[in-house]
Amino acid sequence: MADRTLRSAAVMAAGTVLSRLLGFVRLALLAAAIGTALRADIFNAANTIPNSLYILLAGGVFNTVLVPQLVRAIKNHDDGGQDFTNRILTFGFVALTVVTTACVMLAPAIADLYMPEELHDPSRLAEKANLIFFVQLCLPQIFFYGAFVLVGQVLNARRRFGPMMWAPIANNIVACAVIVVFLLVYRTGDTPATFSHGEQLLIGLGHTAGIAVQLLVLLPYLKASGHTFRPKFGLRGTGLSQTAKLGVWTMLFVAVNQVTLVVVTKLALAGSASAEIGAKAGLTAYQTAMLIILMPHGIITVSLATAALPQMSALAADRDLTEVARLSARSIRQTLAIVVPAAAAMIAFASPIVTVIAGYGSGKNNLTLMAYTLMTLAFGVVPYTIQYFQLRTFYAFEDTRTPFFLQCVIAATNIAAALVGVRVLLDEDHLRYSGVMLGASFALAYTVAVLISRPVLRRRVPRVAGAGIGLPLLAMVIAAAIGAGAGRLVLWAVGQLVEFTGPIGAILQLAIAGIVLLPVYAGVARVLRIHEVNDVVSMVTSKLPGRR
Repeated sequence: MADRTLRSAAVMAAGTVLSRLLGFVRLALLAAAIGTALRADIFNAANTIPNSLYILLAGGVFNTVLVPQLVRAIKNHDDGGQDFTNRILTFGFVALTVVTTACVMLAPAIADLYMPEELHDPSRLAEKANLIFFVQLCLPQIFFYGAFVLVGQVLNARRRFGPMMWAPIANNIVACAVIVVFLLVYRTGDTPATFSHGEQLLIGLGHTAGIAVQLLVLLPYLKASGHTFRPKFGLRGTGLSQTAKLGVWTMLFVAVNQVTLVVVTKLALAGSASAEIGAKAGLTAYQTAMLIILMPHGIITVSLATAALPQMSALAADRDLTEVARLSARSIRQTLAIVVPAAAAMIAFASPIVTVIAGYGSGKNNLTLMAYTLMTLAFGVVPYTIQYFQLRTFYAFEDTRTPFFLQCVIAATNIAAALVGVRVLLDEDHLRYSGVMLGASFALAYTVAVLISRPVLRRRVPRVAGAGIGLPLLAMVIAAAIGAGAGRLVLWAVGQLVEFTGPIGAILQLAIAGIVLLPVYAGVARVLRIHEVNDVVSMVTSKLPGRR
């Protein structure tokens, strides 16, 4: 079972790696095209809102509750879950159409929710108008996001994990092509403060088209998985009342999460829209740093969790609590074996990392503050990873009520820390550090999350041999810290002889750091007998030429 989980995770991870790499290419192109200051923040805020609203209105149910229900339908229904799945898909497509239409009609009011008081200043009327129009252009993405996840979850329930992870590559290709056209048509040298109407149409509709293509790529795999979609209306008699009950708590869960996102977005925009002159760590800096820390999460954590959830659901249905505990803990340890050194690298080498991604054009003006933002966010990667798996364990038992109350504590901690950090600790002259404060708030919130969630989960699954994570995590942190420290020392020594400048210099720095960090981490892990790290090393070295 463990081998099957790892194989499924490997297929998903491969697609996610390529998709994430293309995503960073998109970020680099976008930085060159529109910079990383307020102008970029306006577009990025608008392009984020559709995904946030989708998650708020439907995504929580689609992402978590449906997989266990679909697995049971496929396993227990005489038709292999065909009727159940068709009713789910039909209802989902209709609901997404209604929701998307309503949101497009309410675009100005929705945009206003995300605007800080700084954007309501009369001097910012042009930027405010840009934001509203971008929101109108991007809101149709709600339907395509929802339909993509809905179809993808059907494929996941049928153990076809790869397509959902590979399809976003098409989205990134379309987005990159749109930005290249933008650079060829509109880029003239200086970055203006606002967007023209044509610029908005190209970049806004282009990114929406990318999400649509992402969905279209997924559709052929649905039939190939053995499911033929035919519209089927009506939910009565399908047992979906249980899904609806579970969905209520999930909807409340994501609602709390989205309240946090609204607050964070407004505070980040406030940092970039503030009056002070100079570099600023606003929304673009925060989102870029967040995408960086989520790369190992998307490649490793999501892949393993997605592959493990159907198995945990089946074990939970059979009331095999011991194996649920072991599978959950094993998945966490396997993930942390890679996530921990990744987090250490982000903290130790934040500056060259952000230089590679955003050190182009006017984007290079914000690199220092963006690096600080990445460092604070990176402290939250490990607790975020652990919490992600802990929530999936609750979902395997179809328990969505407990995660909601846990998320309330997380959201309250994040919001309170963010408000205090940005609005109390930072004055007008230092509001440019808003992204850094928001990163620290994120790390604090998920550290609190792990501390309160672990004891609660113990009431659900027993404490059994082979289900611990505390000591292995401590050993991994020690190994990663020694590896990152060695990398920093070598970089300092090389820096006395060679001057590293620009993205090319940053790539060389990261190459040197990786050459030092990874072997040192693996060596210390072997001494400390961290089995998960040793397994990863053995798997990698077995693929090298001359090894069997």
